[in-house]
Amino acid sequence: MILSLWATLRQPYGPRGADRRKTGDGGLKMRSFVLAIVGFLLFGAAVVYADQDKPNLSGTWQLDQAGTNPGQTNKNLVLAIEETGQSIHIKETRGPNPKVDVSSLTCSTTGEECAMQDGGDKAQAFVYYNGPVLVVLKTHGRKGDSVEKRRLTLSPTGDSLVVEITHIEPQGKVEKLVLSKAR
Repeated sequence: MILSLWATLRQPYGPRGADRRKTGDGGLKMRSFVLAIVGFLLFGAAVVYADQDKPNLSGTWQLDQAGTNPGQTNKNLVLAIEETGQSIHIKETRGPNPKVDVSSLTCSTTGEECAMQDGGDKAQAFVYYNGPVLVVLKTHGRKGDSVEKRRLTLSPTGDSLVVEITHIEPQGKVEKLVLSKAR
């Protein structure tokens, strides 16, 4: 279908054998203009559709001890998320010492690599949406030899955030944390 549409649009109009490019009546320019407009409309619709199932995770989230398995993480865990368009800033606080207990990143949500401060260490992260789930893939360690994937899912009511942490390298147990939105 697309090929037949393209073939139709490429055919010259006018008297048999006449080419509009030579007659100067602008037919080819008009077809190119129409194709460009249709392309922009399809691209715009795709962008709008992709943003529709993206939840707004912005806010301050505190660990909910009742929904989290005991002993999995620090009870002082707080996530501060600030999302604007295709950019996100995530600050994770695990305790009182900012040099060791705070991780921070500002990234695009399109899956591009970005630098991250992980406590006193540097790390790399990739952040992207997989449908309504925000995925943060982080490499850290002395040689970038530790890899973990975090999946952040907003509850249907919007008052809690489930964080699933998968330790890829070295392999480890999957952790599930539930955070509640701070009021």
